[in-house]
Amino acid sequence: MRKILSTTALTSALLIASTSANANNFGGFNLAITAGMVGVTADGGRTGTNAVGEGSQSSKASAQVGAITGIGSIDASYSFVVNPTFAIALGVDYIPMKADITVGSNSNLSSTTAVSNSFKGEIDNHYMVYLQPTFSINKDSAFFAKVGYQKADVTLPASVTTGSGSGSTETIANRTPDLEGWSYSVGLKTFLTPQAFVAVEAMYSDYDNISTRTTQSGTGNTATKTYSADIDAVQARISLGFKF
Repeated sequence: MRKILSTTALTSALLIASTSANANNFGGFNLAITAGMVGVTADGGRTGTNAVGEGSQSSKASAQVGAITGIGSIDASYSFVVNPTFAIALGVDYIPMKADITVGSNSNLSSTTAVSNSFKGEIDNHYMVYLQPTFSINKDSAFFAKVGYQKADVTLPASVTTGSGSGSTETIANRTPDLEGWSYSVGLKTFLTPQAFVAVEAMYSDYDNISTRTTQSGTGNTATKTYSADIDAVQARISLGFKF
């Protein structure tokens, strides 16, 4: 009987130690490099009044654009073990590269001559601060969910040419609108060695409406227009990292 009890106690201790190892494997500081593909859609438009030189007193237009591109980022996080099968991480994801964007592409609705309205800008310093609950499957693998707040700097040119002749140049009043919003994702993390890991993730980002105003001089009057866009993004990401 004593031998049986001793064996049972030893087995229980080993099981507890194994379970604890599952949680400990996902705790601590993590540093990773992330690469992926992102699909971006922008539902935008323009409202305001045209200068007389454009041939119309009122202007309103809208457009939808989409693009798919590769993206890379650096991710740093610290994970706190809550119980034997659950941990929660606080992290920052930073994209160390700039991206060009095209804002707006439309024409006057009531003008007999189409006048193009498009200009380019630049996105820089995109970062995300996130919270990531992690649910371990075994000592090497875990499912995770993530919610994050994202923000980036947008720089627009000083002016944009929207046609020819009088009133063809619009001066941009707000050249540095912020791009910000929330992201939500789910994924799977697996350790390849006691320190090195790989993670795959699907992410959806919902950015707030971004807008900027322009002023335009025509023959005898000055017009004001507002360009705006609602931006959404879907990403497929893979990360290679190391736990310290």
